[in-house]
Amino acid sequence: MTNTTLRLKTLLLELDNCQTFADVGCDHGYVAEGMLKNGKCNFVYVTDVSPVCLKKAEELLSKNYQGKFKAIATNGLKNVPKVDQVLIAGMGGEIICDIILNADFLPDRLVLQPMKNTEKVRELLIKSGYRLIKDYTFKDVKYYDLIVCEKGIDSYTDDELLFGRDNLRQKGEAFKEQIKRKLSVLQLAYQKMGEEDKIKADKQIKKYTEILK
Repeated sequence: MTNTTLRLKTLLLELDNCQTFADVGCDHGYVAEGMLKNGKCNFVYVTDVSPVCLKKAEELLSKNYQGKFKAIATNGLKNVPKVDQVLIAGMGGEIICDIILNADFLPDRLVLQPMKNTEKVRELLIKSGYRLIKDYTFKDVKYYDLIVCEKGIDSYTDDELLFGRDNLRQKGEAFKEQIKRKLSVLQLAYQKMGEEDKIKADKQIKKYTEILK
C-alpha cells in the first residue's frame, strides 16, 4: 500500500478475499489500492460524498488498476452495485448506522471502524441480522474500534454492546490502556463533580475497575 499506517494495515488484514469490494468513504483510496495490489479482490468500488476526496482515489487507482475499479460520488451505499464485502471506516457510529439503514443493499460481510458511538453500531448490526465475528480495540496513536461481521444471528449483553465482546473476553493491551486512561480522567474530575454526577461516576469507576481485574 502507498500509505502504510498501522490503522490501514489492520483494516486490510481484516478484509477477506472476495470477488467484489466497496470502500465507502474511501478518502485517498489506500485500502482499495491494497486490496487490488494484494490480489484480495477482482474489482473495487470506491465511494465518497466528497468529489475532491474521490478524485484523489481515482488518481491513485488509475496508475495501475485501470478497468479494476469504479468511483462513485454518493452518500454511503446509495447507487452502489451489490458487492461481496464492504468497508466503512473513519466515520462516527451514527453516520455508519445511517449508511446501513439507508443502503440499497447489505453485503454478506462488513468491516467497520467507527470513530465514536460504537455501541450504536453493534446494536444495529445485531438487529439487522449480522453476527459479529470480531469486535476489538486497537491503537495507532489513537484508539480505534474495529468490527467484522457476517450475515447471521447474534446476541450481546449490555456490557458487550458498550465495550465490545472481544475486548471483554480477551482484554487486549490497547483496550486495557484505553480503560485505564478513562478511569484516570474520571478519578481526576471526581472531586469537582456534584453529588448526582458522583453517583454516576461511582458506577463507572466500579465498572472500569472490574474490567481491569
